Amino acid sequence: MTFKHYDVVRAASPSDLADALAQKIREGWQPYGGPFSSYTDDGAALIQAIFAEGNVTTPVVVKPSDGEGAVISTTSNPEYYFVVALAGQSNGMAYGEGLPLPETYDRPDPRIKQLARRSTVTPGGASCNYNDIIPADHCLHDVQDLSKFSHPKASAAQYGCVGQGLHIAKKLLPFIPANAGILLVPCCRGGSAFLAGDEGTFSESTGASETSARWGVDKPLYKDLLTRTQAALKANPKNILLAVVWMQGEFDLKQGAYATQPGLFDSMVEKYRSDLSEFGGQCLGGSPSSVPWICGDTTYYWKQTYSSQYDAVYGAYKTKSAKKIFFVPFMTDENGRNVGTNEPSEDPDVADIGYYGAGGRTDAKTWTTADRKTHFGSWARRGIISDRLATAILVHAGRNAEFITGKQPDTVKPTGPSGEGTEREPEAPVSNRTLMSLLASGEDLASQGWRYYHKPASGDNVNKNIAEAVVSDAGATGGKALQLNKPENHIWFLEHDAAGQGVELLKKGGCVSVRFKLPGSLVPNQFALGIYWQLSSLPEGVTLAEEGNDMLMSFFLQTDATNLNAMHHKKPNAKLDTFGVFDNGWHTLAFEFAGNNSIQVTPVLDEKRGTPFTLVKSPASGAADKLQLTGISKAATYTLLIDSVKVEVNNADAAA
Repeated sequence: MTFKHYDVVRAASPSDLADALAQKIREGWQPYGGPFSSYTDDGAALIQAIFAEGNVTTPVVVKPSDGEGAVISTTSNPEYYFVVALAGQSNGMAYGEGLPLPETYDRPDPRIKQLARRSTVTPGGASCNYNDIIPADHCLHDVQDLSKFSHPKASAAQYGCVGQGLHIAKKLLPFIPANAGILLVPCCRGGSAFLAGDEGTFSESTGASETSARWGVDKPLYKDLLTRTQAALKANPKNILLAVVWMQGEFDLKQGAYATQPGLFDSMVEKYRSDLSEFGGQCLGGSPSSVPWICGDTTYYWKQTYSSQYDAVYGAYKTKSAKKIFFVPFMTDENGRNVGTNEPSEDPDVADIGYYGAGGRTDAKTWTTADRKTHFGSWARRGIISDRLATAILVHAGRNAEFITGKQPDTVKPTGPSGEGTEREPEAPVSNRTLMSLLASGEDLASQGWRYYHKPASGDNVNKNIAEAVVSDAGATGGKALQLNKPENHIWFLEHDAAGQGVELLKKGGCVSVRFKLPGSLVPNQFALGIYWQLSSLPEGVTLAEEGNDMLMSFFLQTDATNLNAMHHKKPNAKLDTFGVFDNGWHTLAFEFAGNNSIQVTPVLDEKRGTPFTLVKSPASGAADKLQLTGISKAATYTLLIDSVKVEVNNADAAA
């Protein structure tokens, strides 16, 4: 018997060991012998040796045969890839001037690939052809070749500069199926703009020329992005376009017509989505328009130097969420400090670990530019930049079946055997569009459109700073949650404008969901959360029975002597379903609307679908055309932690 790989599994208990071992067996491993006990500073542990004769679906660290260069990993190739396109200018690519660390921080992963552009995978390495799928590393194959600018302290493996593309992908890997990978499509060009720069040239066989520095509809850089995205999807019909990461605007700040950049950008995005229409079945949500563009910020230098221009260009990115275009801020970190750049004082040497900062690059042969504060440093790209970009992708692209399972919506219904009847027309997939959402760990909570306030027993409502309600919680997305409670004789409210959206939800169908948990102890008959949505008008032909107000949602959570229950606020109140015995874990409460103006709603508790019920008028009242989450009562209620809220509507009419 020949072992290709070997490893060990550690666990604190027999049940944990059994679970961990079962996962390893699914990945292609087998146990070797029996488990044994070991004692460490952390206490006793059970250890089981495992081996694999062939490839496995998880990384195994090995050394190259020559003993040189980066530590690499060997696994079976992914069965398909989530495609992430990277476009824009210098801050979107490998402009981090600190020494690359390919054996540690910048170590590649075998499930992360890129589309090739250069003639060799690495300088002096294996040959490759344009648009080949090759390993991704710290210095991707962008339009501008940064592999030529190496740190004076660099070894052969430490060539070039450091980008965030690899690190974005590494932070997405834990959330995708084990048989999938990430395929990066690098298309950035330093110094590129919509309003200045050489157009360059484009070739189907080599892409945009390195002289290309002009973005816009049908420009060489645009064609490069479009055709390479198409190539990534053509490479495997199972590949799925997950997101476009866009970082651009700095050079347009310098131009007199800077205010026109947002419109030119919008036109380019619309053209890109239109030109990808034939690949709709391979796009997240079944349509190129559903694929988010994640637009990253720039360094503090640009905002300080071009303040009004910055507000016009980067401020415009913040206004485009309805178009599935989302802004990610990088100006400061969580402590209000400027995010680090290539300025030598911000990127010092750490000689103990063999790291040498940007200050080691002292001339045009090694640095990217003499203006060091214009570009994010290597540590920022490994850390906060990739952290926030990956989080944005997870928020805006990661909460759907395609991302979790890798399965696209069915686009063609089955037909009978050959020769029996006529073939049916392909059906467009039903995809979801987010009407409103809240993520506690998201950036700039105020911009998510929610108002947080307390309503006292008398007097005016008291507005609260929603950011001050954020607390740490390891089980929440991104480790953050909103903690909602109130003083005595107050009611807390979390409110979002929803004009017209309730009618759309009834017509097209969709889902409203809240992920929450309740700390503390059980108190019988105590309220936990109310969800209310009063409509100013109903769709034509829709009426609700009984007396009261037209409430799209009038639901609440309440405990009895043992359980946590979902209730319908009506006359009399009715129990819809139960979460079972009260606990302090995270739960998801969702309500699915059937569409086609149906008033049938299905409760879904922790992904378990309950019995559909019929909406009726409610004695409750709320602010018209606003979605309200509330503590309900001035009396004592549970403290509530909220991870996220999401309201989605089907893109296609349910009746279509």
